[in-house]
Amino acid sequence: MANSDDLRKNVNQHKPKNTESKFDDKNIAQAMQKTIDYIENRFGQIPNFNGFYLEFSGRLSLKGMMENIKNGSIRKQFDTTWEDNTIMPDGGFLMLKKQGDTKYQKLLLAAEVKRQGTNDKRAKEGLKKQARGNAIERLGKNLIGVRAMMNHEDITPFVCFGSGDDFNENDASTKNVFSKLSTMNEFYYLNKTYIFKLDGNSEHNKFSPVSMYFRKEEWSANEMFEIMKEIAETSLRYYIF
Repeated sequence: MANSDDLRKNVNQHKPKNTESKFDDKNIAQAMQKTIDYIENRFGQIPNFNGFYLEFSGRLSLKGMMENIKNGSIRKQFDTTWEDNTIMPDGGFLMLKKQGDTKYQKLLLAAEVKRQGTNDKRAKEGLKKQARGNAIERLGKNLIGVRAMMNHEDITPFVCFGSGDDFNENDASTKNVFSKLSTMNEFYYLNKTYIFKLDGNSEHNKFSPVSMYFRKEEWSANEMFEIMKEIAETSLRYYIF
C-alpha cells in the first residue's frame, strides 16, 4: 500500500505559500490519492501484481535518484557531493517497489503544480502589472533531475499542471512564458500527455517530452486525476507486463 501519511504531509512541504497555491497543493494531493486508489483497485487482484506494491514519497534524495540510474547498469560516473539533498515536486513521487528486493525502485509518476501570474486580478484592483513570475524556472530543476533518473528507461512519467494569468494564451504578453515552456519540453506540444520517449533509434538519443498542462484557469483534482492515472497506469504496464 502507498503511504497515505506521507501524502498528507506533502500538502505542506513547501512553505511559505499563498492561499491559492495551498489550494493547488491540496488538489494535487487529492488527485495523487485518487491515482493510488485507482492503481491498487485495478491491479491488486492481478497475479502479475503479486509482490509489487506502491509507495508514495513527497521527496527523493539525489542519492536515491542516482541509485536508480545505477540500476540501469549503463553509467559509472557520479558526483555524490550533494547526494543528501532532495527534490520535492509539489505532487510528489509515486514509486513501484517489489517485496524482497530493496534495490527495485521504479518511477510511476512525478507530479508538479505551479501557479504563476496575478495581473488579471491586479488590473481589477486598479494596480499596475507586475513582471512575469519565475515558477517555471523552479520547475526546471526537478524536471532535469527526473529526466536524468529516467535516462535509461523508455518512459518519462512526469506531469506538471500550471495555472494563472501568466499562462493566458489569449494575452500576447505571455508569449515568452510559453516559449520557455516549449523549450523546457524539448519543443514538443504543451497540453498533451507524453509518457514514452520519442524519435530516437539505436544510433541517436531519444527525446524525452513530458506532460505539461498550462492554462489560465486552475486545475481541479478530478481533471488532474484523469491525466495522472493514465500516466501511472501506462508506466506500471511498461514495467511489469
